[in-house]
Amino acid sequence: MAAMRVYVECYGCWLNKALCEAIKQLIVAEGGQLVDRPEEADAIILNTCAVRAESEHKALKRARALSELGVRVAVVGCLVNVRPYTILSAAPGASLIEPGSLSLISKFLRGEDVFAVRRYGGELLAPKYAGGIRYVVPIESGCTGSCGFCVEPVVRRGVKSLRPELVVDLVADAVKRGAKEVYLTGQDLAAYGLDIGVSLPDLLEAILGEVNGEYRIRLGMMEPWLTKRIANRLASLMRDERVYKYLHLPVQSGDDSVLKLMRRRYTIAEYRMLVEGFRRALGEVSVVTDIIVGYPGETWDAFMRSVKLVEELRFDKVHVARYTFRPFTPAYVMDGQVPEPEKKKRSRILSEVAAKVAAEVNARYVGRVVEALVTDKGKPGTLVARTDTYKPVVIPDVARPGEWVKVRVNGYSSIHLLGEVLD
Repeated sequence: MAAMRVYVECYGCWLNKALCEAIKQLIVAEGGQLVDRPEEADAIILNTCAVRAESEHKALKRARALSELGVRVAVVGCLVNVRPYTILSAAPGASLIEPGSLSLISKFLRGEDVFAVRRYGGELLAPKYAGGIRYVVPIESGCTGSCGFCVEPVVRRGVKSLRPELVVDLVADAVKRGAKEVYLTGQDLAAYGLDIGVSLPDLLEAILGEVNGEYRIRLGMMEPWLTKRIANRLASLMRDERVYKYLHLPVQSGDDSVLKLMRRRYTIAEYRMLVEGFRRALGEVSVVTDIIVGYPGETWDAFMRSVKLVEELRFDKVHVARYTFRPFTPAYVMDGQVPEPEKKKRSRILSEVAAKVAAEVNARYVGRVVEALVTDKGKPGTLVARTDTYKPVVIPDVARPGEWVKVRVNGYSSIHLLGEVLD
């Protein structure tokens, strides 16, 4: 193993990115050497995403290309439980390792062929802090939903959560060693702890109570139906200056009949109350959502209700997605399929409205002086900093990532603010 060179390639969400870091740390622990190019590797690990058809096609194309390099390949992650034999057609002889069995990568690294598909076991891997200002920790995987468009029940079953004491120790170590941002991520953060008898507010309270220092916590995506039960306590904890006033609450449609077809567990009235409750409790809070257009059965009137909801609730950002077929889902065989040209039309209309609303929301920041955390390098000569509402502010390159700066906002677009650093 000492001489084995391993290339890791990762696709997907923040949870997948965190698991990729855990995979890399596992490789090093096994005595392997990470390399930057697949052509330099003795073995390759491809971590896949299965959320959309485009993700699947990209992963299969990449698996085929990597397998042609003539070295051992392991395809891991979400697509493994969805398309195992399709993957093997693209990459004959590849090892397959589902998301819940990532620890079996050790066997692959030792020369064994591994076929771990739909076992739905194992534990959630968590990477240790590896430097930089941002630490991403996967605290939960799995979901309690059975949405008509989602393949997740095939990818993972049941909720798996890291013990709160482990998360606190990991975060404390990261902050002590220099992390300024802590991303708590998962499939559905509102489901955290359902399997171990705790809740997300329990965990957040423990972190804030036991981890001292200057840092910011960003909460990942939360499904509305579970967020309702923890909303009051969560909003109270989010008043702490160490927590970004930021929420990712996917609504998916602005029409109750479409939500019912999607098997979502709330109405638009309930969703509206949830958002308004957080806004009353926190004052200013960034609310990000996801909306699918062209879902089977979505009429033009139903689509326009999504448009009107965006205009009404003034979302800071909307991830607009055209519905795509996913295997093993109810929507795959539903009547009322929307033609692709019509999906594109609706996507364009909603995206334009969402961008207009986001720009109007951002315009309210002009003239304010805000404290922001510098998080990333921007385009040449610029940096990106984050306000307490997680708004990105583009500033001149006069500081370093990890520093707090006082910024006067003097411009905006639909995706960011523009500012000058004050002495």
